[in-house]
Amino acid sequence: MRVQRYTAGVIAGVTTLTVLGGCAAQQIQALEPKIELRNAAQQLADAKQTGVTVKLTGNPADLVAAAGKEADAATVAQLFNSSITMTTDKGGDGEADDKSSLAVTVDGVTGTEIRFVDGSLFLKAPVNELAAKFGATPADVKELSGGAPGLDALTAGQWISVDTKKLPGAAAATAKPDAEQQKMLAELTTSATNLLEGADVVRDSADDKHLIVTSSTAKGYAEAKRLATAVEPSLASEFPAAPKKDQPVVIDLWLDGGKFTAAEVDVLQFVEGAQGRVAARLEFTDGAAIDAPAGATPVDLSGLLKSGAAMPYLGSTRPSN
Repeated sequence: MRVQRYTAGVIAGVTTLTVLGGCAAQQIQALEPKIELRNAAQQLADAKQTGVTVKLTGNPADLVAAAGKEADAATVAQLFNSSITMTTDKGGDGEADDKSSLAVTVDGVTGTEIRFVDGSLFLKAPVNELAAKFGATPADVKELSGGAPGLDALTAGQWISVDTKKLPGAAAATAKPDAEQQKMLAELTTSATNLLEGADVVRDSADDKHLIVTSSTAKGYAEAKRLATAVEPSLASEFPAAPKKDQPVVIDLWLDGGKFTAAEVDVLQFVEGAQGRVAARLEFTDGAAIDAPAGATPVDLSGLLKSGAAMPYLGSTRPSN
């Protein structure tokens, strides 16, 4: 009898441990992708050099069909053929030597780039090629110089440089990375963390580098409103009403070696009855050193600005009014 009780106790103990072990394994399996995401986010935040390209993927016809009469097929096709690549180079400790670059492909035309290096803005663009694509005449291109010495170099597709320290106060603030941009980056990180905390994260069984994050429109709306209000408080009263129907929102993330490589959000999941997939896609790279381009033509815009002439939008988080 004693042996039977002992045997029964052992069996019960083993069974209990097996069940508990299975539950623990499931919890670890569910937690592990979130830990990987947090580590990747921290790695991205700590990286000295980063790069990210933003573009649309999928079938342009699906987006036109989803948007209905409001969509222009030619404009949508141009969007799918365009992209923006943002690169940062933090240099050493502190923000004094931070550098950044913004490269733009416009409907397949490459070569437009803005760099911020050591208090100067550098700009080049294939002006004539872009002008021809969008129907501008040579006379229109000539007017781009606006009478500022050196801007002819820009229309010729060469690098120009602007010393932002010489610009009037408001113009200088919009022509270089500033505390406002740093704040936006910090708030974006906070938003990503908040959405992750309340989301389900699973690993794709067919691709162990692919994580599928499921949140909801209600959570996404709340976080988008928080982000917009944090960056620009005046937007609080202008923010659109919350969606009437709460539904799942899926975000696809890819990681390799502990680093983000890509992220996608299918924009058609927000359109009831839409077919196909059109994704806003981010592609991450390790970035590279950003240097001042050699041979840039200096351009002094201070005179034009003081006289009241309009200054081209040169890369702040938003144009000044």
